[in-house]
Parts: sequence; C-alpha cells; structure tokens
Amino acid sequence: MAIWRNLSLRSKINIILFLVLVVLLVPRLYLQYRQQQDLLLAEAVEKARIITAEATRTREYVSQQLKIGHVELNSDRYGLIPVVSANRIGQLVAKDLNYTIRHTSNRLRNQANAPDSYEQTALRRLIEDRNLHHIAERTTVDGTPVFRYLQAAYVDESCLECHGDPQKSPAFVREIYPPEKDSSYHYRVGDVIGAVSVVIPMEQIERQLSASFRNTMLTTSGFFVALVVCFGILIRKAVLNPLHNLAAMIVTIRKTGHFTERLPVPAQDEIGELVNGFNAMSEELGAKAAQLEESEKRFRLLVESSRDAIVAFLPTGQLFLFNRQAEKIFGYSQRELLGEPLDRLFVPEPDAYSEGLSAFIATAKEPWFKGVHLLKGLRKDQSQVRVEMYVTIVDTGDRPFFTATLREITSGSK
Repeated sequence: MAIWRNLSLRSKINIILFLVLVVLLVPRLYLQYRQQQDLLLAEAVEKARIITAEATRTREYVSQQLKIGHVELNSDRYGLIPVVSANRIGQLVAKDLNYTIRHTSNRLRNQANAPDSYEQTALRRLIEDRNLHHIAERTTVDGTPVFRYLQAAYVDESCLECHGDPQKSPAFVREIYPPEKDSSYHYRVGDVIGAVSVVIPMEQIERQLSASFRNTMLTTSGFFVALVVCFGILIRKAVLNPLHNLAAMIVTIRKTGHFTERLPVPAQDEIGELVNGFNAMSEELGAKAAQLEESEKRFRLLVESSRDAIVAFLPTGQLFLFNRQAEKIFGYSQRELLGEPLDRLFVPEPDAYSEGLSAFIATAKEPWFKGVHLLKGLRKDQSQVRVEMYVTIVDTGDRPFFTATLREITSGSK
C-alpha cells in the first residue's frame, strides 16, 4: 500500500486502466473462444449429420433402384448390396475429407465393420433408448483427440431381404452367411441394425478454431485497447493536465508569493469549477495579501518612526522586533538581536528578577503591566543606560507575545 500511495496519479490511472482492460478483455475473449468452439462443434455435428444422411439416402436409393430394375443380387453383384455400396461410397468420401465414415453394428457380418469399444457402448445406448437417435461428443482414439458422431440406422423393408427371415434371403447370402452361424438375421422393421459412424480429427476443428479465434482476438483486443487508449487520453486532457497545471501554479505561488497569474478554464465541468474556484481564491488571497502587506508596511513605518524604542518578544524571551530607536539606544542592529533573549539587553538583577527578566514577565500578574518600570540597560559596548519600560501583552489566541516600549532616561529627563 505504501508503494501505491507514493505513485503519481498518472501512474495510478494507467495501472487502473490496464487492470480494467484485463478484466474486460480476458473474460470477453474466453467467452468468444467458447462460443466459437461451440459453433465449430455444432458445425461438425451438422457436417456429420449430412454425411450420415447421405450415406442412408445412398443405401435407400440403391435399394430402390434394385427393386425398380428387378436386379437379382448374387455373389457377382455383392457390391450392389445397399449397405455394402453405401459403406464403400462413404469410405471414398472419407478419403477426400480426411474423415472416417463407415457402417458398424453389434451383429455384423463384415469384420471390417466391427465396432470399437466406443462404438459398442454407443450402439447399446442407441438400442436401449429409442428416443436417442444420435451421439456426438469429443473423445480420443489411440490418444488422438477426435470428434465422434454416430447416427442410428433403422431397419426398413429393403433391409429384410438380407437381414429378415433367412429362408427368404438370397441363396448366395445364406451360402456366405449361414443362418446357423450368422447373427444378422431375424431383424424387424424399425429395429436398430447399427449406426453410421463418423470420426473427425479434432486437429482440423482446432485449426479452424485457432484461425478464427486469432482474428477475433485481434479484432476484440484492438477494440478494447483503442477504447482504453481513448479513455486514457480523455482523462489526461480533461483531468490530469488541468490538475498538473493547478499543482504547478500552487508551487509557483508558494515560491514567489504572487497571486497575479490565473489558470485557463479547460471546460465548464467539475474540473472547470475547481479551476474557477482556485482562480477566485487566488484573487481573494492576492487582495488580502496586498492588504496585509500594506498594513505591515504601515505598521513598520509606525514602529520605525517612533521616538521610543520598541521591542517585541515571545513568552520564551526571544526577540522578533527591534526598531530603529532601540538600535540607537542599545547599539545593536535588528539583525544581530532577532531570536536572541530579551535578558541580553539588561543588567541582571537577581534580587528583583531571580530567574531573569523575560521569565518574570511571562508569569507577571496584570497589575505589573500597568506600571512603568525603571531598569538598567546594557549596550553592545557593555556600557549601561537607564531606561523606562512599559510592557503590554498582545493576545493573538494561540501564541501571545509581548511588546516593550523603552525610553532612555537622560540627565535632563524628569
């Protein structure tokens, strides 16, 4: 806290502006990053949904065309089996997109379509929850971050030819997949036969996210930095510079004692009111200082022109006024005696003033101040002079002082 108190206002404002920039910018960038991340993941889901929809439509289209054309499936036309053709087309598309697209099932015929552990779990969830039609989430494959999407595939009439009653299946299918050994028969319309599985490397998504976020970060950071800079410039012009000018003016007045200069009013706002108030106060102080200076000048002229010696001293006895007539009587200049004790001007009289004259005066009662007292003065050359002294108390409230009027007693004096 001591360091903070010792910082200049400009430094404090710069630190506060920096902290405001950080407080506003960091959460904003984080939220934008999350929004863009969610947006890209939503886009990945949409892409995967489109891919699975195309794979499903491909299978349905091939099945429809086989029926329209009365094409009989056999071992030579194995590639025309709807699910097989859809799977192979998906693999070709996957090469172009750097994705993995395939059909998988827990009751499979082609071991190449065997589900991995993740797909096995997802298939069980799709089978158990008929309201769940797809699963999309981020996970890893062999330690590599990926985005996975599984869309449930449901049995329709075209599927039953190869996966329904084995007795109605084509002979070549029963020959390749004997009913007693194959679990892919006995499906009914509406059953979950498997799923279209899409795997998208997160590297692609993260690359898009990084590029998008970089642009967003530059744009947002630039906006906030420009906002803070403009705000800082406004504070400097509207607050700091007028305050600096005000402080400089106060220092100048303290050094010179002149109240003649005025500060320009920057604007008719709170700072302007402060400057106006300072100018008004400076003008009043200037007028009072001029009056005080004139009064002091008159007082000094009065004191210096007095035919009597006048000295003024504090309750401690220290002299702070020694007029010209006092210089003539005692032979000292005012400069020599300022700050010196009053007792230096008088011959010690232990019988009358055992603790010294100034100490006696400081504790004297009111009647003593009403009389004129005869004393032996001591000149600078150590010669003595008889003087009459009349002392008055000047009560200023906080620090009273005494004035002594002295008159030399000569042989002709009465």
